[in-house]
Amino acid sequence: MKINTFFSRFVPHGNKFYPILSDMSANILACSEIFIELTKTADKEARKDVYKRIKTLETKGDQILGLLFDELNNTFITPFDREDLNALGEKLDDVLDCMNSAAKRVVMYQPNRLPEQSVELAVLLKKGCELIQNSVGELDTMKKSPKSVKKICAQLHDIENQADDVYEHFITHIFESETNGIELIKLKEIMQEIERATDKADSVGKIIKTIIVKYA
Repeated sequence: MKINTFFSRFVPHGNKFYPILSDMSANILACSEIFIELTKTADKEARKDVYKRIKTLETKGDQILGLLFDELNNTFITPFDREDLNALGEKLDDVLDCMNSAAKRVVMYQPNRLPEQSVELAVLLKKGCELIQNSVGELDTMKKSPKSVKKICAQLHDIENQADDVYEHFITHIFESETNGIELIKLKEIMQEIERATDKADSVGKIIKTIIVKYA
């Protein structure tokens, strides 16, 4: 039995990595949907309940990432370089962490209102998470047909640029219109964290582009 276990490390087990990455991307997408709900929630107590749901998914994401690391440690032959799989897992988790961080700030800071641009950023973030799920779903066939994955990565970058524009317009507007300095700081930090999540989504695309260069 021990011999079989030892030699099993040298047998390709690429298929088991794809479901793990798929679970990660599905979890991120689910979180982005709840995050939109948070940005539309005006009641401060209700925000706490929404945040708890986001935190639950963030914890689930950590567990899935741990499973990915375990498989990397126990598998000798992987479908892509283990460094790239490790980096992809971490970048996926970064998107989730940023959403959780932004949601936590909403609950801790309790701003009087969330700006309309927060909803815009959240919607863009969800679109990015949908693209991430699509790109992860094509990893196993990417070597045969990389064109569609490249297109998805380009779309992720476009979304990041759109999010930058929304954030920059928000900053310009809030410094011109907000007279309460404390509220200004609260909103700026929350919006900055949401924008960071879109940056992290773009980083996922960059890792996938690296994999394409190596293997497609």
